[in-house]
Formats: sequence, C-alpha cells, structure tokens
Amino acid sequence: MWSIVATIGLPMNPATGGVATIHKDGAPYALAPNLELPPRFRVTVDTISTGNPAEGDQAARVIGPEASLALYENSPDGVLFTVPDGTVLAANPAACQILGRTEAEICSLGRQGMTSQTDKRWTTILEERERTGGARGVATMIRGDGVAIEVEMSAKIFHDAHGAERACTIIRDVTDRVRIERELHDSRERLAEAERVAQIGSWEWDIARDRVSWSDGLFDIYGLTAEEFDFTLDGAEKRVYPDDRQRVRDTIQKAIAARSSFTLEYRAVRADGRVRTLRNRAEIAVDEAGEPIRVVGIAQDITDAELAREALQSTSSELERRAAELQKLALASSAQLASERHAPLTPRQMEILRLVAKGLTSAQIAERLFLTEATVKWHVKQILTKTASSNRAEAVARVLGAER
Repeated sequence: MWSIVATIGLPMNPATGGVATIHKDGAPYALAPNLELPPRFRVTVDTISTGNPAEGDQAARVIGPEASLALYENSPDGVLFTVPDGTVLAANPAACQILGRTEAEICSLGRQGMTSQTDKRWTTILEERERTGGARGVATMIRGDGVAIEVEMSAKIFHDAHGAERACTIIRDVTDRVRIERELHDSRERLAEAERVAQIGSWEWDIARDRVSWSDGLFDIYGLTAEEFDFTLDGAEKRVYPDDRQRVRDTIQKAIAARSSFTLEYRAVRADGRVRTLRNRAEIAVDEAGEPIRVVGIAQDITDAELAREALQSTSSELERRAAELQKLALASSAQLASERHAPLTPRQMEILRLVAKGLTSAQIAERLFLTEATVKWHVKQILTKTASSNRAEAVARVLGAER
C-alpha cells in the first residue's frame, strides 16, 4: 500500500540534498532521483494512506514533488510556512501579492511585523492554534504600502522530518467581503432602529414551503423572540386575536386568488398578553407563469395612534359642547346687558315687542290690540330707538333674549 503526504517549508539542508522520498508498505522507495528543485526547499513525501492499493498506485503517479510544488507555486491563496513563534520560513507568490511584499521582506518581518498589534482577533486565533493544533479566523494584516487588509486564514501546526514544530497558514484577502458584511450589518442595524422608532415590521410568507419570516421590528411589536415563534402561517395566525383570525385568513386567500394587494387592520396578541392593533399592507408576488409564490407585507402598530385619535375625538366633542354652552351663556349675558343699557319700555311697548317676537306683523298686532297700524309702527320705532337696535329681531334679542 502506498502512503503519501507532501510537506514544503524548510530551507534545504545541504547535508541531505534535495532528494524526494516516498514510502511503500513502510519501506523507502526512490522517486525521481534526478528531480531538480529550487535550492531553497526540500520536499518530503511521507505517511498518509490512500487506502486501496490500486488507488495508491494512481496517487503515487499523480501526486508527487512536482505536483506539490505546483500547488504551492500556483495556488490563488497565499501560503506561509512558519515557526509557531511567528518567524516566516517561506511565502508563495500569492502570499507576496496579497501582502504587497517580496518573499524576502515577508521572511524578514515575520508575523509580528505584518500584523496589527491592536487587533485582538490575533490573540484568539493563536490561542486556538496553540490549544488545538489548528485555527481559522479573520484578522488584520498590513500590506507593504501600509494599507490594512482583512485576511481570512486557516493555520495548522505540523512537525517536519526532523521533528521540529512548524506551521502552515493559508491566507486570503477578504477585505471587500468584510466591508460588504459590515455595511450590510450596519444597514440592518439602521433598519431595525427605524422599524423600532416607527413601530413597523416586515414579513414574508413563502406559500409553497409554508415558511413565514419576520423582521426584528415585527418580533419587537409582538414581544417575541425567534425561538418562541412557529415559522408557519398557522403559527403566525395564532398571534392574531381569536375574533379576527378568520377575517385575516379570508383576506389573504382572496388576495392570493386575485393576485392583488390588500390593506388589513386586526388585533394582535403580544407574548405578554397585551392586545395591539396592527395595520398591514401586503403584495402578492407571482412567478413567470403568474402563479402566486410569496406574500410580502409591512405591519405597523397603530395602537397608540388609534388611542390618540379616539382621545382627540372625545376631546373635540367635549370642546364643541363647552363652546355651545359658552355661546349660549354669552348670548344670555349680552341680552341681559343690553336690557340693562336700553331706556325702559312702556308696558304697551313690551306687549308689542313680545308679539313681534312671535312673528306677527304690524297689521296683525294692531288687530289683536285694537290699535291702528300707524300706532303700532310708532311704538316699534320707539322700541328700536330706546334699545339702539337696527331692526326688530335685534330689539327682541336685546330685550327678550334673557327671558327666552
């Protein structure tokens, strides 16, 4: 059975030369004795079983020093061979490109010369590597031009042919990815804050999968956590006030059938048992064939707005009632003051004014009081003069307003 592993990372030992070795069934087996390697490296092939002998024969023919070196030299990811203390022994071309430095510069600086001392993530990664023998993570490194970049790495400790502890670290520049992730995170944070302030949340129902998703804002409105929520339509409907559930269900089904949008107000039950009033606006999304696939909506908690509106209506009604009372009082006071200001009317004039108040004409008053019409008109003229009124109605209001 063939057993193979390729390790690159030590400066070549002149005493042993650049001979590549492979073992078959535990015995040394010569491979490519005339293989020429760069004078900086020694390649060793050693101890990983391929299993089936036939497969091992094929692997031995395909995976050898040439293939290992080709992988190292042409990998799109950076490869650093180091001593665990941070000394860099070798860096492949991709690592040089990522770090913007030559291999000699990288080896001279070591890990400490290319990392941000303020980035605490390095401590976490190195402690994990020390504890488990391997680690993965993202941390900051400094390029040759002084620019800080975000590097994703995977590190593994191994021992070379002489038993010395070494480390292989694969690095990848993920600066753009980290920036996008941060922007996305910030955007989500801003959206969550806007939803919280506006008491709004968004939701979506995948019809085929019966999968409901809520935004953080909607969880806040319901006072729920994701762990407490059943992400199905039935689970969402359980959060609707019992008397409103059928109406909500019917509205959604009608909108799906008509492929139309809808607006719906209903009562929702929070986790703490409080009832809130929500206004939903939703759209039906369809596929290319016109079949409904999703329902997407926005819900707003309008409980406080409804309470304010009811309070405003109540206040408005109360103000109108009080205004009417004040107007009535003002008219009564005005009539009383007017009656106090005008010259006293004779009993006959008061009698005529009361008949005027009933809507009788001068002729009708004259007939009722057995007076001539001219006499009635003269008394009316005296009434207007004494009350400083411009017409009969004004005189009635000023003199008889309080009485009426």
